[in-house]
Amino acid sequence: MLKKTKDPKKDTPKDISTVRDRPVKSIFKAITWRVIASGTTWVLAWVFFQDDPYAIEKASGIAAIESVLKIVLFFLHERAWNTVRWGRMRVIIRRNSMIRRKIIKRIILSRKK
Repeated sequence: MLKKTKDPKKDTPKDISTVRDRPVKSIFKAITWRVIASGTTWVLAWVFFQDDPYAIEKASGIAAIESVLKIVLFFLHERAWNTVRWGRMRVIIRRNSMIRRKIIKRIILSRKK
């Protein structure tokens, strides 16, 4: 992409790269967070129902329903925040720069594995 400026010396082709998370990353983040949070919910529910003979069943039911519901809510929340431009920055990598060469080298090496 050729970027025109007033200074002719600065008219050089530049690659502009922006980073955006894919939805699958949000799903995995939601699931891993739910495992942690639901474990905590289960322990708290068990502590509250400890004297009840059905404490384990009640705690498990609460944790299971809460997990499914909050995975969906977290995913929707994450996707909504992904549409917000606030807090993002554009990264410009100039052609033939040392950083670009390192990035390309990492990509090539990671594909060989």
